[in-house]
Amino acid sequence: MKWIKRIVMWAVALVLVLFIAAVAFVATFDPNDYKDKISSIVQEKTGRNIELGGPIKLTLFPWLGVSVRDVALGNAPGFPQKDMVTAKTVEVKAAFLPLLRGQFEVGKLVLDGATIHLARNSNGVTNWADLLARPTAAQSGASSSSAPASTGGATALAIGGVEINDANLDWQDAVTGQSLALQHLNLDSGAIRLGQAVDMSLNFSYTTQDPKLGKLTGDVRLSSSFDMKANGEQLSAKSLKFYASVVPDAQHNPATLPVKSELDVSVPEVSVDLPKHVANLSAMDATVDLEKGFGLTHASLTAKGALSADWQKGIYSSDKLTLDGRIQGLATHTGEMDFSANGAVTADLGKGQVSLPNWQIESAPLIVKTSLDVTGLGKNLSVTGPLTISPFNPRQLAEAFKYRVPAMQSDKALTQCAVKADVRVTASQAMLDHLVFSLDGHDLSGTVGISDLKTNRMYARLKGGAFDVNPYLPPGSAAAKPSEHKPAGAQGSLTDQPKPVASADMEIPLPVDALRKLNLDAEINLDQLTYQTYQLKQLVLAVLASGGQINLKRLDFQSFGGSVQSQAGLDVRGAVPDWQTKLNAQNISLQPALSAAMNEDRLSGTGDVRLDLRTQGARLSKLKSALDGTANFSLRNGQIKGLDLGYMLRAAQARLQGETTAVPKTQATDFSAISGSAVIRNGVAHNDDLQGASPLLRVTGKGDVDLARETIDYLLNATVVNTATGQDGKALEKLKKLTVPIKITGTFAQPQFGIDMQAVLKDQAKQKVEEKINQELDKRLGNGAAPVKNLLKGLGL
Repeated sequence: MKWIKRIVMWAVALVLVLFIAAVAFVATFDPNDYKDKISSIVQEKTGRNIELGGPIKLTLFPWLGVSVRDVALGNAPGFPQKDMVTAKTVEVKAAFLPLLRGQFEVGKLVLDGATIHLARNSNGVTNWADLLARPTAAQSGASSSSAPASTGGATALAIGGVEINDANLDWQDAVTGQSLALQHLNLDSGAIRLGQAVDMSLNFSYTTQDPKLGKLTGDVRLSSSFDMKANGEQLSAKSLKFYASVVPDAQHNPATLPVKSELDVSVPEVSVDLPKHVANLSAMDATVDLEKGFGLTHASLTAKGALSADWQKGIYSSDKLTLDGRIQGLATHTGEMDFSANGAVTADLGKGQVSLPNWQIESAPLIVKTSLDVTGLGKNLSVTGPLTISPFNPRQLAEAFKYRVPAMQSDKALTQCAVKADVRVTASQAMLDHLVFSLDGHDLSGTVGISDLKTNRMYARLKGGAFDVNPYLPPGSAAAKPSEHKPAGAQGSLTDQPKPVASADMEIPLPVDALRKLNLDAEINLDQLTYQTYQLKQLVLAVLASGGQINLKRLDFQSFGGSVQSQAGLDVRGAVPDWQTKLNAQNISLQPALSAAMNEDRLSGTGDVRLDLRTQGARLSKLKSALDGTANFSLRNGQIKGLDLGYMLRAAQARLQGETTAVPKTQATDFSAISGSAVIRNGVAHNDDLQGASPLLRVTGKGDVDLARETIDYLLNATVVNTATGQDGKALEKLKKLTVPIKITGTFAQPQFGIDMQAVLKDQAKQKVEEKINQELDKRLGNGAAPVKNLLKGLGL
């Protein structure tokens, strides 16, 4: 066995000799003598200059390595920076003994203090384009591809890690004006061996400049354990954590971004299958935090769920995705709002489709359920699906938003609300079809939404049954009782008139800016609307508004025994608002209608009224003084309380006889018909065709009513035509066929009534003369007196 012992001794001696020779080689070899050679090779291969400013150092055992200080690689011609890459230290090492076994085991690659300048000039050329354009080793050595391949085993590769310390990278784009700078970039990895997991961490700060977003700064951190299979086709990452922040320039923030935005993502495991183009994320946890932005003090959103992706097919899905968020800085009771949502999502970007089934969104007291289908992404967008808002208490919602619900007649008003609809969104519209809006047991159905997204045109077509607004009115707001009025005397005034509710010069508070922006097309139909004791049946309300023109196209209803059709308009495009209205009321019961509209009950009967009015102004006095238009009315079978023409005529007759007559306890004038028209100019209504009739009287009238000054200048002419009816008729026998002028003057609040007795006496004398002449003609001419009577009558005699 001595020969074995000798072989081992010779082998050891040989190794020692080789080691001593290598040490001697390292000790006597100076790699710095080859700097020029290295520079010329780099120049030949890249076309760039390289400067090796510091010494080159070699090591042998246990690592065969080289380190270089102050390295600089030149930039491409035409770019401002002299160097494209600089580094304070570059260090590469390989284990010596594994090389003898055919293994290439590299130690940690170290790069300290590197600075990299990347740029694109105004012609769109980058400063690394020339490096990519040069022939690769494979291209230049294509002729050698026919050489026999090595039959030896492949050399195993292992790297002890990569360490980059305090590196800087900047990017300047002359085409877009964008810039990006990465500062203090640090990368540290564990040992890198094919088929084994490697730990890695990366962090850096950045500064970017964008024409639209301005200057942005922030930090980025990434850490994980990465693993790639030996075949290089499967990649996985465990305990992946990613953080990024965005901070805009406080002095210049054109996009009004939040003061600080943060994204924090944590994923236990990510697996990627490159041949299948599939990636899976298990139990992802991502949080977005926004501070002081979009009118809020703080907002956060956390998303949790598993995700899968097939990026070749463009299919992404999550069977269950949970969202939790909080918004602070709202005008709510607590100043904040919490919300949550959960559901599934499947996106097929190749087909431009997204499915969002079984989503539930909650923010107390609201619970929204929906399933949406999105098609036509990128072109012909369409979003459809059912939407339900579960029954909730609107008072609780109002309380959450710090809105104080005013007191109402019923405690049950505004206590239950629910919504059902079908969502329909396109590139031009956002609508809710088949809507059913339920409020306290009352339903409105139809369609609402934005019919034109470009102009934000709101749209509504709604129908409902019977709706009672009384529970929503303030307590004690029952129909007011008309005040009692003292009657007018034979020569006097009506007293205790209703006081004007508003000041004569009250300003009308119009939200002009909001009205100019209003873009609306709405129509509501109700079977019945109950207000106090009044019922409006078959109510139709239609409104059109655009560009400062608001048109009430229809306000039609059946009530007070008749029907009402009306229109109105408001134009706020100019400095002075312009108003107009039209009204056509048919067969209206006057007393309840006037009581409801004006708290006035002195006029009863049935009537037709037509109005066509226009005015301008922003104060009530201006509206009155600028009023123009026409009015027509026809009243039937009614009574005027407080005005007793019969008593006035009896008082006039008593005065003719030098007598007096008692004032009745209640005064009123019955009529079978009253009709007339008026032309209104600058707030003054002029009428000259008043016609009135009753079984006892015939009345005509003409005059002016100044609506702005609220004064009256009117003349009534009353004629007794029938004295055989009732006690009043017999008492007026001596006034039969006499015309009694009644002058009405004064104000709306205190109208004055006076009888022109001189005119009465004159008419009485004229009547007596006519009777004498007619008697004489009958006596002398007999049956031939009629033509002469007509001739005299035509001559005014």
